[in-house]
Amino acid sequence: MSMSHTRTQRLTLIAILSAISFGLMLFPQIPLIPGADFLKLDFSIVPVIIAGYWLDLPAALWTVLLRTILKLILANEGVNTYLGLPVNLVAIVVFTAILFWLLPHFNVKSLSRQVLAIVAATLGLTIAGVLMNWLVAVPLYAQFANFDIAKMIGLGKYFVGMVIPFNIAQGIIWGIVSFAILSLLKPIQHKVTA
Repeated sequence: MSMSHTRTQRLTLIAILSAISFGLMLFPQIPLIPGADFLKLDFSIVPVIIAGYWLDLPAALWTVLLRTILKLILANEGVNTYLGLPVNLVAIVVFTAILFWLLPHFNVKSLSRQVLAIVAATLGLTIAGVLMNWLVAVPLYAQFANFDIAKMIGLGKYFVGMVIPFNIAQGIIWGIVSFAILSLLKPIQHKVTA
């Protein structure tokens, strides 16, 4: 197979996975925490994880970047997109990077290693979620969207009752669903990436 054919195949797979990831940003969106309907779980990370394990980590990062650009262009919700998307982008990049650092090659038989990678990636995701909310989302939403969570319920309740539980649940669900789908798709991986 020629170098240009391999490159074209790689770019095509990244584009397809980016489009699927974009679609999964829009549906389904599942609120996990009562009273925090704005914190919604989506499954756009699954194609990102597939890109990473079928190709490599740079492919995963390109997939999430392209999916983010598609969201900005095709499904922009104004201030909610401009403020929420960077938080989501950082969350996915942190989760993905930790996952690939601890589990560089997906192996269906290494369940204990998968659990360790999911737990560590979820911990990183939760820390990133708290920091991004504290430093970016909370102050910017208060300034640009007139949604001051500090005044409404207080930062302590927001972080302890919403952000931390949401990110823990999200990370565990992301890991389980992504690895389950990777396991199901394992038989066709070689056909798609060869």
